[in-house]
Amino acid sequence: MRLYPTESAEKVRRAILNLFPDVELEEREGSIYGSVLSLERFSEILRDSRIRDVARTQILHKNRGSIGNFWLNKQAAFVGKVNFADEDTPLGAIEVQLTGADLVSIIDRIAPSTRRREGA
Repeated sequence: MRLYPTESAEKVRRAILNLFPDVELEEREGSIYGSVLSLERFSEILRDSRIRDVARTQILHKNRGSIGNFWLNKQAAFVGKVNFADEDTPLGAIEVQLTGADLVSIIDRIAPSTRRREGA
């Protein structure tokens, strides 16, 4: 994720850590990169905010096989909230990339559908 000259790197780090507390962050060439194995806190926020179905739709929207990208609003993340953003948000967004052989299974764990299935 690119850092803009007017942004505080520490505030951006805090925003990311609010959603992904065990992320390992690295700053290089004017950007912040990180990787995380657990999406538990992110999933809890989605559940507590009652936005799992919206999240599921947003995450699946840019799903390309074993890679899925989505973007999150930095200001919302700074206060521990999840708000999905467009890729080309004027002040930038936190880009999240999910990878895995069975991406749908990963999405099912972090943002299970709350809609009842037909015949259930």
